[in-house]
Amino acid sequence: MFGLFIGFKRLSQCLVRCFKKEETKALLVATSIILLVGTIFYHNVEKMSFIDSFYFSFVTLATIGYGDLHPVTVIGKLFTVIYGILGLGLVSLSVGVIARELVNIRNINQKKNDD
Repeated sequence: MFGLFIGFKRLSQCLVRCFKKEETKALLVATSIILLVGTIFYHNVEKMSFIDSFYFSFVTLATIGYGDLHPVTVIGKLFTVIYGILGLGLVSLSVGVIARELVNIRNINQKKNDD
């Protein structure tokens, strides 16, 4: 249980450090814009409610894909393919940035312990 708290502490330190960097801020803005574009697209083209459009956009970007909602038009299906590829790229970049920062924090902590 104690190890879990240490892990959460390190993760929170990592996220605070990440969000101070321009790279992370740019990823957050890009993700927000793509999420908004997807929500508007699915609302207008697939005639989903705004909450369903947002939910479907998030599930697609996060690569979860529950399957409870899905596009029914050809343009919606084609858009979803491109949208999913963008989502995979954004998720991969975000995980990479966070992982890099976790490694940096670990290296800093090891240097402190070695001194």
